[in-house]
Amino acid sequence: MDTHDYGAAVRRILAAGSEKTAERLARFDETARGAGEGVDGIVVDVFLDQDGEGPFDVWARFEGREAFALDRRFDDDRHLFEVVWTETGWEPDVPSRPHGWSHEDLEDAVVEAVTAWIEPLIPTGSPDGFWRIGAAGFD
Repeated sequence: MDTHDYGAAVRRILAAGSEKTAERLARFDETARGAGEGVDGIVVDVFLDQDGEGPFDVWARFEGREAFALDRRFDDDRHLFEVVWTETGWEPDVPSRPHGWSHEDLEDAVVEAVTAWIEPLIPTGSPDGFWRIGAAGFD
């Protein structure tokens, strides 16, 4: 499986939650605009599990001096998507990491798929650079 095929498979799974996610992003955007200079932007973080085999989470968070209060206000609504391990496998059923891919290869492919999913859902009229999407770093 190449990067394109993997990304397409993940995007199909992500698409199932697009309507709900678009509604959440609109609420985040409206709240951020209402906070004025208290919010510098909104970040969508992609967390790949440490095993790097397939499971991942997607969370949104605010940046700026009002970030902590707003993150608490929205709490679990900031959790946009997750893949979890169950007794029968991953739910939803994302493809496994292709043979020969490193953890970084998988992370790149997942971030690319999430970006392709999220970008069209970002409310129109948002300032350039206000929304950022990427892998959550733990350096």
